[in-house]
Amino acid sequence: SSGINAEWPLRPGVQENERRLEMLQNKLVNTQQSKISDKYKMVRFFEKRKLFRKLKSARSVHGDESPQVQKIRDQINYIVYFPLGEKYISLLPKEPYTDDKVIARQEEILQSIAGKVLIKDLEDASQASWSKDKNVPLSRIKSLQAPDLNLKERRIHSKPAPVPSSTDDFFIIDRG
Repeated sequence: SSGINAEWPLRPGVQENERRLEMLQNKLVNTQQSKISDKYKMVRFFEKRKLFRKLKSARSVHGDESPQVQKIRDQINYIVYFPLGEKYISLLPKEPYTDDKVIARQEEILQSIAGKVLIKDLEDASQASWSKDKNVPLSRIKSLQAPDLNLKERRIHSKPAPVPSSTDDFFIIDRG
């Protein structure tokens, strides 16, 4: 018979189009997340700087294991790991929030991130020294900011910086 058998794989053109559609959908989602993330990048940067300063002074006054220091650490992790596709809810607003839904959502995200850091699903960003260290590779910073990957997946996706080879033609010096 000339009918299409259900066990046959899809034609190559159809598979190609499905893959292309999936790729474009992922690209659209990433673009939307990027736009939202870029919109709040400056706010997050300044809040992180303020909190690192608070952390430094709180450590000197209260010690490393005090509840005040832990609260600041949780807030730093909140800023770093805040979901990229959502409107950022500031920790240090000019005027306190009055909407109960916003306050509840902020607390929910804060607790979720603190829990993931506690069980080591996410690295503790407040322990990182990259806030002032200019020699940290960009891939390291990006891996800290990826909220949808757990620690094991982050290690797989972050690539180490390439080490120049001594056999590379660029480094060969002709002294003759």
